Amino acid sequence: MINVVKVKKAIKIPPPVIRLSKPAPLINKQLFWHLFLKQVALQKIDFKIEKHNEKIVYCVFRYFLQMENFNEHGIIKNKASLSKGLLVYGDYGVGKSTLFDLIHEVGKEIIKTFHIAQLWFPRISAISMVTQYHQSHKDPSSTFVLQDNFRAKLYIDDLGKEEKAFNREELIEKVLFERHRRKLKTFVTTNDTPSAIAKRYGDHIGDRLPEMFNIIKWEGESWR
Repeated sequence: MINVVKVKKAIKIPPPVIRLSKPAPLINKQLFWHLFLKQVALQKIDFKIEKHNEKIVYCVFRYFLQMENFNEHGIIKNKASLSKGLLVYGDYGVGKSTLFDLIHEVGKEIIKTFHIAQLWFPRISAISMVTQYHQSHKDPSSTFVLQDNFRAKLYIDDLGKEEKAFNREELIEKVLFERHRRKLKTFVTTNDTPSAIAKRYGDHIGDRLPEMFNIIKWEGESWR
């Protein structure tokens, strides 16, 4: 007796339909400027855009607004690119941190109101990061996780002012290296020059700065 094996025809599965999501709408400069001035008033900050700093401020504004001509005035001396982050260094008290703090607040309002993350970025100071890292090793209830700083955009303020973690570990070096490896946008304000950053964290970080950042030097008199 011969057993007859019925062969089922293979069912052809159509290829998946890939739906291209529409690009997120960009925030226009009129809305940005309105919200920026609103934050200046709310926080009662005497932020002045004057002749000596206007090119730098407008360069940063245009960068966050994703405008291709953001480096129109040649403020960025290395190869400028919207795909890189920003490293703004220079004199103490000229307004570097204040500018980024205001943009952070504008981004927060935009994401809450319009659900657009274009200008949103979390922020942390280098000093605070090391302090929280110390506490996380001592306090089991601490919610700080270093790896949380290895994702998405991040603004690090006062880079170079922090101490070594446990007097031996350059925590910021680790964060910068990992963020470069993952090609993540990072924003930094610091009083240290790129060469000073390289000296502290090593040439392997210094060599990566031009790849990772649009580098801006901000000079001027302190507002404080």
